[in-house]
Amino acid sequence: MIFSCSLPGQSTPNVERVSITIRQAAQSDLEGLIPLCVEYCISDGHAVNEDLIRSGVAGLIDDRSNGFMLVACDEHGTLIGYAAVSTGWSIEIGGADYVLDELFVQPQGEGIGRQLVAAVEHRCVELGVRRIFLETEKENERARSLYRRLGFAEDDSVWMSKEL
Repeated sequence: MIFSCSLPGQSTPNVERVSITIRQAAQSDLEGLIPLCVEYCISDGHAVNEDLIRSGVAGLIDDRSNGFMLVACDEHGTLIGYAAVSTGWSIEIGGADYVLDELFVQPQGEGIGRQLVAAVEHRCVELGVRRIFLETEKENERARSLYRRLGFAEDDSVWMSKEL
């Protein structure tokens, strides 16, 4: 699965265009993804542990039963973003519900995140997924605004976690 698109550039809207490709992440992307994942952790206020990041990314790339990872590349093939999606199953909807666990692009504000989410949705439909969950930090209104524009709705459930 490969998506190609051109996006308006920020400096001269609708004239200068940025060409990106969105594709399934490959093992050869692992080392290039680490710095982007580190930037994501820093921007979201999470501790940075490169060993955990490497293990998490490799788990999605190497074992599709865990989910999938899409990458966005610029016209030179440089990684500029990613979406990490984990598998799940729900009795209440009678099937697969996946989690868009991480979405990060650099630069922001150029439509790359929107294109990555569209590619995630397309892939999920191909896989028969019935629902996509995601979570954002409370302070990240920019991300929530994007997700609302893309049709995601906040619900009343509260996510809880416990380290094992």
